[in-house]
Amino acid sequence: MAAPRNRRHLRRFGYGVALGAGIAFAPFAIAAASADPGAGQGGSVNTNGAQPVATQRIALAKPVALAKPAVRVAPRVAPAGGRTAPRIQSAADRRPVVVIGASVSAGKEVPSVDAYPRQVRAISDRPVLVSARSGAGYADGSMAQLTRAADLPRTNPSLVVLQAGTNDVGASPGVVAGQVRQVVSTVRRQAPGARIAVVTVFPSIHNGAAARSTDAAIVGAARAVDPSVAVISPLNEGWRYRASADGHPGIAAHERLAERVSALA
Repeated sequence: MAAPRNRRHLRRFGYGVALGAGIAFAPFAIAAASADPGAGQGGSVNTNGAQPVATQRIALAKPVALAKPAVRVAPRVAPAGGRTAPRIQSAADRRPVVVIGASVSAGKEVPSVDAYPRQVRAISDRPVLVSARSGAGYADGSMAQLTRAADLPRTNPSLVVLQAGTNDVGASPGVVAGQVRQVVSTVRRQAPGARIAVVTVFPSIHNGAAARSTDAAIVGAARAVDPSVAVISPLNEGWRYRASADGHPGIAAHERLAERVSALA
């Protein structure tokens, strides 16, 4: 795992290309929804099946057959940076982590090896599939589109991460809450065996009253549908990290997020 590096990142807090990665012991998949010109510009999501990431479409890995005999996978030694070594897993529990969200989930403006979905793959030793789009949020319905594109019934995930909220700051909290309820209900229905986590507002862009109102709307709506939803709120938890002038979180924030998500996987 790459150690934190002291560099500046990110040009624009739009939500862009998506990435995902599998594991060294099973096929991996990288998924991306159609590129979006940014919030409020009417971008659409392409849901036409599995395609390589270069085509900007969702590419999904086949779930590992649960009927295979359990095989113990030896843990790897934790890297020098102090990251947690992958846990020992059986082949019967190789269900992927599915990440649905915006440019933080796509690793916008950080090296691909440092983006948190790829770090989750390395730490948890599970496949990670990503459905993300530039400018994605709840209020405009794009998170609902990305959730449909993720094809959760087929991927059969162990964990679904919903990362959005920063682009919703300033939208009606009622509209945001309604869309969150819709998305979480869809995930719960399509992936009944999966844990759900929401990652909310990043304070490097918004940290005032409107940001806190949006954050609260997301958390309240998600837990109204499923009280067991895990919450990772960089805003309310007071995260401090390096960010670009336009607010994209840097490598340290990705590392912290990867550790939190991996603990849930």
